[in-house]
Amino acid sequence: MELLRSRGIPVWVMEPVRGGKLARLDEKYEKQLKALRPEESIASWAFRFLTGIKDVTVILSGMSDMAQVEDNLKTFSQDKPLDEKERELLLGIAAEMSARNTLPCTACRYCTSYCPKGLDIPELIKLYNEHVFTGGGFLAPMAISSLAEDKRPSACIGCRSCEKVCPQGIKISEMMKKFTQALQG
Repeated sequence: MELLRSRGIPVWVMEPVRGGKLARLDEKYEKQLKALRPEESIASWAFRFLTGIKDVTVILSGMSDMAQVEDNLKTFSQDKPLDEKERELLLGIAAEMSARNTLPCTACRYCTSYCPKGLDIPELIKLYNEHVFTGGGFLAPMAISSLAEDKRPSACIGCRSCEKVCPQGIKISEMMKKFTQALQG
């Protein structure tokens, strides 16, 4: 990153709230964050975290309604990066959440044009994450059963073409195999 900055090239961060996933946390996590910054939205924590990283010069946030625009304006109208205690809390929450074995797909869809089977990989990853996060449940199997056989995780041929373009480095073919096994099991 330093090389980019030294050449005057901005370092951009896209999807800081992971497509809204980090704006809606479990109640226990929200309570912990609100205890330290009651006036801040949950989404603002992601932005405040990034503003504390010196090499980040541009933060891009997708917004889908006026409330999100207003919240972002409020967040960025003041320079209030996280202090060390807040940063440690946030990193602890992130570690706990990621320990649940979900995959960090942002649904960028880069992978889909490289899939020779035409699978909707982001949707399948979303269903996989729901299945893992809930410890099984019925939603993912029900959604998968509504898909044509050639559009299910079992249709993945393991060519890994999608993985070569995944900005998150997700091992998509391994996920498809695990998901297929979980759905059969």
